[in-house]
Amino acid sequence: MTALPGSLDSTTLVVDLPLGTTLADLLPGLEPSGVWLLRGEGLIGLGTTAHVRTRGAERFAELADWHAQHLTPLAETSPLPDELRGIPAAGPVALTSITYSSTSGADSHLILPELILGAAEGTAWVTAVVRTSALDEPIDTEDDAARLSQVQQLLAKHALQLRDGRLSLADPGKAGLLGAAASAVGTSAATSLIQGAHSEQHYLQAVRAGVQAIGHRRLEKLVLARDVVVAADAPLATGPVLAALAADYADCWTYLAGDVLGATPEMLVKIRGRQLSARVLAGTVDGGTGLQQARAMLLEDPKQRDEHRLAAQSLLDQLAPVAQHLHAQDPPAVLQLPNVFHLSTDVTGELTAQTPALLVAERAHPTAAICGTPTATAAELISTLEGLDRGAFSGPVGWLDAQGNADFGIALRGGVLEEEGTQIRLFAGCGIVAGSDPEEELAETWAKMRPMLGALGVRQP
Repeated sequence: MTALPGSLDSTTLVVDLPLGTTLADLLPGLEPSGVWLLRGEGLIGLGTTAHVRTRGAERFAELADWHAQHLTPLAETSPLPDELRGIPAAGPVALTSITYSSTSGADSHLILPELILGAAEGTAWVTAVVRTSALDEPIDTEDDAARLSQVQQLLAKHALQLRDGRLSLADPGKAGLLGAAASAVGTSAATSLIQGAHSEQHYLQAVRAGVQAIGHRRLEKLVLARDVVVAADAPLATGPVLAALAADYADCWTYLAGDVLGATPEMLVKIRGRQLSARVLAGTVDGGTGLQQARAMLLEDPKQRDEHRLAAQSLLDQLAPVAQHLHAQDPPAVLQLPNVFHLSTDVTGELTAQTPALLVAERAHPTAAICGTPTATAAELISTLEGLDRGAFSGPVGWLDAQGNADFGIALRGGVLEEEGTQIRLFAGCGIVAGSDPEEELAETWAKMRPMLGALGVRQP
């Protein structure tokens, strides 16, 4: 945990974006410290005012305590402009990624950026968060010129400018680096694909062992992951990689927090005051299949429906102690993404108490969609068969604001930066149930790695 000397002060300004552009269009010219974007709207964090790292079984509680001590007070001391009141994530926001397992050797992170770019509901804003001490000359809350000057200095530090209320890159030419040019290859980092912790044969054997355990009625479902590594000859530029993901997977949440980044289609839990919602995905067909055939394969296949039922029910069961009026969409829908089709169930409910958002996420994690059923048995078997430390992969990732609102996705379709950013370890997992075919599950992992491989300019073998 990190003690924060002094106190925090924030300033939020409503701004305009260049006509016809979104926050995602700024990414190629930025070096973000955190990102959460859906269809071009959301958050981009730049720089760091505070960075909390923690490990172990108390990681959710420790991050929740830090949030309550340092971020929550800003809701009172740093009022928002009238146009932003009631908009979730407006003002000071922390981005977070939390490890899948309490026994992971990796850190869980909570990052408070010094500069936050936000956009939602047709309104854009900039928030500056600075650390102050008793020795600092406080800025008068009514001194608009001084606060604007403070924001302008931070914008310039991060290659941005604000002129006549319009936010843009200081070098506007960088905003055009989308599509293939926005990949790591487009930033002069040559990349290559190498084997991860284990071979494909190891994964096939793990799936066979999982199916056998299910056949022996030790459990109903097991999620097994594998990894590959993309190595580069220079540190990867995350801004262009994230821009490519946001462009190609606009209906997914493009994320960066700590050392994990990607584009996830799955919302673990979204909190707006006392209201919560979630999106459960389980059951997968490759995106190369036609929509009608994919619908039939997902909705009519007992294996696919059973895998999905277990995932949705596990979330309902885990949220029941902290939520009421829980409702799950029935029957599930078919979600079409560029790389895969999924069975999808939306869940809604209401918190029974003012439970801190991070502790609600702890209650929801892990669902059967990324672990298995029953959870304890699946988790034990995963540690035996995978031979991986997942780190942040398949853990909660997202943001929390000072008012207690939050988005926590599941860190899927992504990877973990390593070796000072010169390589990224990609992960993908599959739900194993009775009747799962090892070769088909291996092929599914490649389909799920497709978003990151494409953004990194790496050809799938």
